Amino acid sequence: MIEFWKRYNITIVLFTLVFSLSGLSFYNYLIQKNLLLEQMRNDAQDTAGSIIAAMNRFHDIKSTMKVQKLVSDISLGLEIFEFRYIEPDGVIRNSMFKEEIGTVYQGKSFQETRTGTIPMGKFFFETRDFVPVMSIYYPIRMDDQLIGIVDLCVDISEYKILLSPAQTDFLLMRRQVDILNLLKSIEGSVHNSVEITSKTDFHNFLKKYVETANNIIQISLVDQQHRIIMSNEGSIIGKRVDRTYVSSTEIFEMNGRPTYRIVMPDINMNGSKKKEQLILLLDAGSYVKNEHRILRTALLTSAMAILFALFIARIIYYSAIESSRKETERLEQLVKERTQAIEFLSKTDALTGLWNRGYLEEMMELEFKRSRRYHKDMAIMVIDLDYFKKINDTYGHLGGDEVLRRVGKSLLSGLRETDFIGRYGGEEIVVILSETRAEKAFELANKICSDIASEPIEFGDAVIWVTVSIGVSALRPEHTTYEEIFSEADDALYASKNNGRNRVGLYSHS
Repeated sequence: MIEFWKRYNITIVLFTLVFSLSGLSFYNYLIQKNLLLEQMRNDAQDTAGSIIAAMNRFHDIKSTMKVQKLVSDISLGLEIFEFRYIEPDGVIRNSMFKEEIGTVYQGKSFQETRTGTIPMGKFFFETRDFVPVMSIYYPIRMDDQLIGIVDLCVDISEYKILLSPAQTDFLLMRRQVDILNLLKSIEGSVHNSVEITSKTDFHNFLKKYVETANNIIQISLVDQQHRIIMSNEGSIIGKRVDRTYVSSTEIFEMNGRPTYRIVMPDINMNGSKKKEQLILLLDAGSYVKNEHRILRTALLTSAMAILFALFIARIIYYSAIESSRKETERLEQLVKERTQAIEFLSKTDALTGLWNRGYLEEMMELEFKRSRRYHKDMAIMVIDLDYFKKINDTYGHLGGDEVLRRVGKSLLSGLRETDFIGRYGGEEIVVILSETRAEKAFELANKICSDIASEPIEFGDAVIWVTVSIGVSALRPEHTTYEEIFSEADDALYASKNNGRNRVGLYSHS
């Protein structure tokens, strides 16, 4: 695999570059294409919203939805208990109770008008919802044809409770006059609505709407049976469309013309409970043209990028051959320097700058073997900071870290160049003293102990006084490993701590 990479690396990189640039261009093409489609969809939805608003406006006029406002404006102080506008087939077209609109009225008295028991256009008295009311079913006719019925009743409970029969009859007669005046106004409003509607050609409106628009091809309204009930093209009204036609939004060819179809489902015309669908066909020629332009741009960009990549690859290939020797030398030197740096870092404690434990143990073993072989003296010094946990608890770990750094720096400056010092772990520091007898090591340890105790460490606004305890042991003929010397120095350290700290303990083998 490595040999294959070395042999074909330029080819692989070039192929990857070409593939990446081509993929990036294609991705950019898809993004811009989707943006165009989203813009066209939003424009189509805005257009459909305008058409739906216009349709609702026409239905407003046709269904006399403003009669309720008329009743409210000119109620003449009547205590109107119920009001309905009912079509001849019994469907409630307008009501004080919105939930009734669109349903068939089943009132008992209304059914009696159908049989002639209650005469239409005459006042009568009944009880509705346990309330005595004066009611009337007022017929609205146009050209001797019944076009609607107004159901109006007035609360008369106060008249019967507070007034005498004579006063009640008089007031009821006056109320009947007011009610008839109101009904005449309603009748006039309905007549106006019917006349306006009769003169309104909705098909012609849609046709003119399409003719004045730049990009609309067809507007159609489809009922729940998928039958076209309204369209700017009169020839298709009444025809059925396929279920998939009204369930998808897409771009397709129609008469050799790119066309975008958007379907607005569940259209509820002016409170009607019938759900219809608005289908809008738009000219997608501009979208297709822009899409082709984006595609050509993407292909051209890819081609230019590929040519540029080939040119750069050729330059890289020849320049690589020319500079390979110098680059190899530079890399070899860099590797050597980095290796030395990494090796140094791998042996160094990051906090104190002293040698770390692994390298410290390696050097203790090396110095032990050298001293044994050449019969040289050797001593090991184990140093431990007194009450270091208290320092951490008082000044935080940052304060403890600063103390360790300063103590390490002090030890480096106070020892000989031939001495080896490292951080063994935590607050414990070990010093290897080559060619040093026990007495000399003990003397040097006391100096270190005194110097550290006499130099406080500043940390922020605080001054930290630090002391150390030290254990010392030296090489003797009976030692077989460096661990034995280290263990003796460690025992001497614990003896120093037990004897009060801030002192040096020399291991005695006697």
